[in-house]
Amino acid sequence: MRVVMKNSLIILCILLLMPALAFAQDDDSGIDIDIQGGAKRILTPLAVPDTKYSSDKSTARMVQNILRRDLDLSGLFKVLPNDSFFFDPKAEGMDKKKINFQNWFNVGAQGLIKSEVKRSGKTISLDLRLYLVDKKARAKLDWKAGLGKDKVRKKVHAFVNAVVKYYTGEMGIFGTRIAYVRKVKGRKQVYVMDMDGSNVGSITKNRSINLFPTMAGGAVFYTSYAHDNPDLWVSRGGKKKKISSRRGQNTGASYCGGKLALTLSMGGQNADIYVINAKNGKLVKRLTNQASIDTSPSWNPSCTKIAFVSGRAGTPQIYTMNADGSNQKRLTFKGKYNTSPEWSPKGDAIVFSAREKRGRFDIFVSDLEGRIERLTQDQGNNEDPSFSPDGRYVVFTSSRGGRGKGLWMMTLDGEIQKRLTKGGGYSSPTWAK
Repeated sequence: MRVVMKNSLIILCILLLMPALAFAQDDDSGIDIDIQGGAKRILTPLAVPDTKYSSDKSTARMVQNILRRDLDLSGLFKVLPNDSFFFDPKAEGMDKKKINFQNWFNVGAQGLIKSEVKRSGKTISLDLRLYLVDKKARAKLDWKAGLGKDKVRKKVHAFVNAVVKYYTGEMGIFGTRIAYVRKVKGRKQVYVMDMDGSNVGSITKNRSINLFPTMAGGAVFYTSYAHDNPDLWVSRGGKKKKISSRRGQNTGASYCGGKLALTLSMGGQNADIYVINAKNGKLVKRLTNQASIDTSPSWNPSCTKIAFVSGRAGTPQIYTMNADGSNQKRLTFKGKYNTSPEWSPKGDAIVFSAREKRGRFDIFVSDLEGRIERLTQDQGNNEDPSFSPDGRYVVFTSSRGGRGKGLWMMTLDGEIQKRLTKGGGYSSPTWAK
């Protein structure tokens, strides 16, 4: 009887969280917007020769791999291949007086990153420098070298962030974290990782189903069937506790200013949007009360508005409302299956997933007036978008490549798209805010 009840709850939750299933499945009139052509992004060519070292080869390799990986993922730089260097970079030193800038100019480099690792006992020191090839000068960066083996990865990420700031005026996002779900041995578990796909840690290790993580306020919120009901849990500092266990759905939490907007079905009632206290789970306010399904809330950065999905027009569409539930307005009018909205950290856009006319899912972004741009096209199914903390990138799942759904990230214009993970089974990525 307990198994039957659990399975019923799972089916109920899936139905409630996929509003389009409640509508006609043979309607193929999905969203139909092509990627707009425009000026191609110009990438700054950077030379990143191998990291110098005296005795610590493994750390040197790690440093050079992080540098090249971060710079490539940024969508701002073209990392020149090392086999294009017609000279031996190892013959040069770190100081500008020992660098042949003409050689680097001849291989097409505008910038040159020099790196060196030194070890003294258990202490590791990093020397990372950006040189401007045409000016034959070292760039002044908002970065200071640190000591300690455990800080190497963090310090390299911080250096790349400073390089990004030098060229764009805004600090980069490397070293930020992403929470996600992955199916392993038949179980869906919640994990976190650095945004480059490294430094993976597990949040859940139970024998149940765990879904829809949100990483904010120094914690990870997620839904788990560990106690046979889709309850909302929080993991903070390695400690886990249940904060909303109302009978039925407790899902899709979005955090802002100590409050959580989430979907509750209240023991079989219709799914609606509510706000609860993020610490104790106490009910603050019910925001929607429709005969249709309302789900997937997302706060704007000022905690004054919420984007959500509603089926009140007959198909799932993106809506917005004030934080108190007033002024509920439809945002999307194109397409018959628009889901998974997330508000930009800059407050000027909402990214979402939609079924397009060929039956596949793609990622779109809308301004607050409802003008829509397509970000993915003709590359498998692309779903579950989430903005980076600076609003310049989007992480999402994609089935492209035939290896199952992996995690990908792209620039906000959709032009640069890079895979973050290997293998499949990934879903529901969410960038820490």
